[in-house]
Amino acid sequence: MKDGIIIQARTGSTRLHNKILLPFYGEQRIIDILIGNVKRCCPDTTIVLATTDRPQDDVLAEAASQHGIGCFRGAEDDVLSRFIGAAQAYGIDRLIRVCSDNPFLQTDSFPLFFAEDDKSPADYLSYAFADGRPTIKSHLGLFAELTTTDALRCVATQTTEKLYVEHVTIYLYTHPEEFNIHLMPLPAELEGRFDLRFTLDTAEDFTLLQQLYKKWYEETPRTLDSLLQLVEAHPDYRSRMLENIAHNEK
Repeated sequence: MKDGIIIQARTGSTRLHNKILLPFYGEQRIIDILIGNVKRCCPDTTIVLATTDRPQDDVLAEAASQHGIGCFRGAEDDVLSRFIGAAQAYGIDRLIRVCSDNPFLQTDSFPLFFAEDDKSPADYLSYAFADGRPTIKSHLGLFAELTTTDALRCVATQTTEKLYVEHVTIYLYTHPEEFNIHLMPLPAELEGRFDLRFTLDTAEDFTLLQQLYKKWYEETPRTLDSLLQLVEAHPDYRSRMLENIAHNEK
């Protein structure tokens, strides 16, 4: 079984165009930060940037080349087929799906995900809250998801509904009767933390997370604990997160 990490990215976000290509920390863009962190945590794993076949995303294909990772281009709206195509093109059987708008993604969890799935193979694996909600359905933006190419192929045979082809994994975890779903309990310090938002959709998110990232990167050990402590130490961060959560309900 060949493992891979597939990063989902495009420039055509409707709420904040080019968000992953805007200067975020110094000269680094979010896409640079993300790819660099993934490479450091999983240096021997195939990494592929899955972007669209639109000319405006040529810049993302160039970014993939600059960072020495693979690139696959496919339909903008049918993200499911894009993932399947990327996995097939690079011979990937089991993959971690990464959304590119999460600059605080805890990539050190990736080896844990693979090891957990080795012990108990599943069609879908992720962290989840106590109520059974996978973290992808929250605003955390700290963790990815693991699935298999076979599971995604199966979804593609079951549905062409827009919700499921645009949001690659939703069909899997909403149909536990059809798939083997493994939801791991979140680290205790994150359970019930629906007041945190580290994902990025809007200009307001960008401004806040840019400020937070600079402090976290320059003034702390850059751990999950230090990130949470930083938010607690600055009540304005949390209040702004709550405002952004209210305007961007999952």
